Amino acid sequence: MGKKCIVCDMEAAYKIKDTSDYYCQECALEHFSDLNLLLKVEEEAQRLKQLVEEKEPKNEQQDD
Repeated sequence: MGKKCIVCDMEAAYKIKDTSDYYCQECALEHFSDLNLLLKVEEEAQRLKQLVEEKEPKNEQQDD
């Protein structure tokens, strides 16, 4: 389940760093002059996935 925009409840595409504030493309453009200041939700999800994958092999080695 994806994150929802805090303004219109549509699927979020952007996030404010270190907060739980998410925005869809339209609301982000409406409220911020520079979208480069926001994190893309998909990029953040990929970063978190990579962190989890990096930790998993360590846990598997400890179980052996």
